[in-house]
Amino acid sequence: MKATDMPELRQKIGQLFEQLPGLESIELTHGGKRYRARRSMPWVCMDTKAPSRGWDDWTEWPLPEFYRRRAMGPNWQEQVEAERRAS
Repeated sequence: MKATDMPELRQKIGQLFEQLPGLESIELTHGGKRYRARRSMPWVCMDTKAPSRGWDDWTEWPLPEFYRRRAMGPNWQEQVEAERRAS
């Protein structure tokens, strides 16, 4: 399965993680196919159940934190660290 497959499902899973900040991972079945997703800041990583054993990497969904870090520029790590120290 390619990242371009099922764009609505990919979007809905990503939005679910955006709306529920405490959500770390989920597993679900849609159309008879199993999926799992896990938060890996600043992304949501999504996998599909392989026909045999294990899982196949499917796609990622950028969380708002990804865009915030991107807007900070190349030294975003220093800025995030400064924010952590300040809070």
